[in-house]
Amino acid sequence: MVGAGTGGTIIGTGKFLKEKNPNIKVWGIDTYGSVLKTFHETGKMDKNEIYPYVTEGIGEDFIPENYDFKVIDHFEKVTDKDAAVMTRNIVRKEGIWVGNSAGSAIAGLHQLKDKLKPTDVVVVIFHDHGSRYLAKIFNDEWMLAKGYLDAKGMTALDLVESRKNIELLTIAQNKTIAEAYSIMTANNFSQMPVTNGSRIVGSVSEDRILQSLLSGKEVKHKPIETIMEEAFLFVDATTSVGALSKMISEKNKAVMIKDFKQDKTYIITKHDIAKALM
Repeated sequence: MVGAGTGGTIIGTGKFLKEKNPNIKVWGIDTYGSVLKTFHETGKMDKNEIYPYVTEGIGEDFIPENYDFKVIDHFEKVTDKDAAVMTRNIVRKEGIWVGNSAGSAIAGLHQLKDKLKPTDVVVVIFHDHGSRYLAKIFNDEWMLAKGYLDAKGMTALDLVESRKNIELLTIAQNKTIAEAYSIMTANNFSQMPVTNGSRIVGSVSEDRILQSLLSGKEVKHKPIETIMEEAFLFVDATTSVGALSKMISEKNKAVMIKDFKQDKTYIITKHDIAKALM
């Protein structure tokens, strides 16, 4: 199985494999807006089927001369959205940095799963690299604009991965209020976790610091533990954005996101959620 464009990969590989074993089935992945599937099935090119599509690397609005359609046993069409979403899933779940046509191929395989037996062996060719899609498929804003991501269906981990700076910065409880304010100002933070060793024991907000400073300049030399508030709530990385939005309030200004699989902790604020829902 492989995404089909000009036909070089699918025809060349398909011919070679069928020479070795005529029982091998060659499946091609096409996209909506392309004419390849219909031409394969009818021998006719329907120009009414042609329209702009987003998926890159597969599909054609003409029939390249190097096609030998007898080599191909089946064409499967995959939507632009399914291809894009699957491309991201492959990278996230499998750690393989593939491109758009690879996402199409795996999405097509899922659509064809009922045609397979438990004993079948499936080989999928990935001939596209993710580096070409940094501004598109791997850009949340682009995906949201195209309607490929449902902001309401996003999780805490999606929010974390959409941020450019996800490093969690904390401050020890024995550090001064002035030091805390300096870190928050330099990083444009409105709140920050407070730690005792490696354990998060509280939180501090910009409003709380400014409030304390109004009582006198000498306050800035006091340890942050003298004004710290309760620690932020901890939630799992799979928590939905909808649930997160209900957790953040005037009292709970942020939540801590724990990715247990990666053993990493992040912080999400109301501004992060608002940006994702825009």
